[in-house]
Amino acid sequence: MERKIVITLARQYCSGGLKVGKRLAEELGINCYDSEMFRLVSDDKAMTDSEVAHDARIKDTALFDIAKKTYEEQSDDAFAEEDEQLLMRNLFAYQSDIIRGLAEKESCVIVGRCANYILKDREDTISVFVHAPMDFRVRRASSIHNMPEPELENYIRSKDESKASYYHIYTGGDWQDASGYDLSLDTSKMGIRGCAELIRKYLEIRFPGMSSEVAGAEQLR
Repeated sequence: MERKIVITLARQYCSGGLKVGKRLAEELGINCYDSEMFRLVSDDKAMTDSEVAHDARIKDTALFDIAKKTYEEQSDDAFAEEDEQLLMRNLFAYQSDIIRGLAEKESCVIVGRCANYILKDREDTISVFVHAPMDFRVRRASSIHNMPEPELENYIRSKDESKASYYHIYTGGDWQDASGYDLSLDTSKMGIRGCAELIRKYLEIRFPGMSSEVAGAEQLR
């Protein structure tokens, strides 16, 4: 019997973590759900007008079906809350329900959104943190942002601080605490391909007898 596996992946800004997640998902034949996709299904107007259903990244995936069902079950004012802090907590609860729904339904890679914390009690889930030294991340960021190096460093630090703050607010934990992850990988040493390969090797050790294609993959191709 094929096994269902969920991989959560947190990453420092411009460490290449998203590329690792997408490569891993492609190699395993499963879907990769990233923060941008969660942002899209958290757009009240887009969900109301079903705009998200036509997005090439989301249509025909479990993400839309689960998000739509979860959205319809929300109270009418869940996304209309004027108090910003309460609105953000409503959004976090909404996204958390979607993440749990995805983990119940299929094998997948989930990037960001505190997924390692949300799914921490599941036996079929592993969590990965991807990081890299600042100079490596600055080189990668320079291909995206037209800024002098000192400004880039400050920008990268601010993005990491935002990630850490978000994680702490909603989990009470430290985003970079190694005890919250099964693996911590440095892309500057392993590369994107090497990190994906190492995660696959870990899966084979953690879940002996895991087939080369995890359960549900044939439905995702």
